[in-house]
Amino acid sequence: MPGEISKLAKYIFLLFFIVTLIFGVVWFFAPEYWNSISGWPSEIASGRIVGMAVLVMAIGSILAFRASSWQQVELYVIMALLFNFLGVVGMLWNVLTMPTLPWIAWVLIGLNALFGVLYLYIYFTQKKV
Repeated sequence: MPGEISKLAKYIFLLFFIVTLIFGVVWFFAPEYWNSISGWPSEIASGRIVGMAVLVMAIGSILAFRASSWQQVELYVIMALLFNFLGVVGMLWNVLTMPTLPWIAWVLIGLNALFGVLYLYIYFTQKKV
């Protein structure tokens, strides 16, 4: 039916919710723990701000998962596209200007790139419906 959200899009929303919830909770509530296990430079205040932003995306994702029409989630999908692609650009910028960042930076780049491509796929396939 036109305007419905595909099952694949729903699964991507759910997967993104799980991933962003995990990272968001750790970054918001325990940035010191993240810094110690990952070797990330200690920036507790900015870690909490990033955690807050990631948790907002997690909440948006679970709301998109619960929605029933493309019209209800289109704006969220555009936001998720921007969030992930700007995340790739920002993290690449960090890696290039701060070569001592730990390997986990590449994992974060990969996750942002993966979800960016998945949301791009959702956007263009849902626009055709």
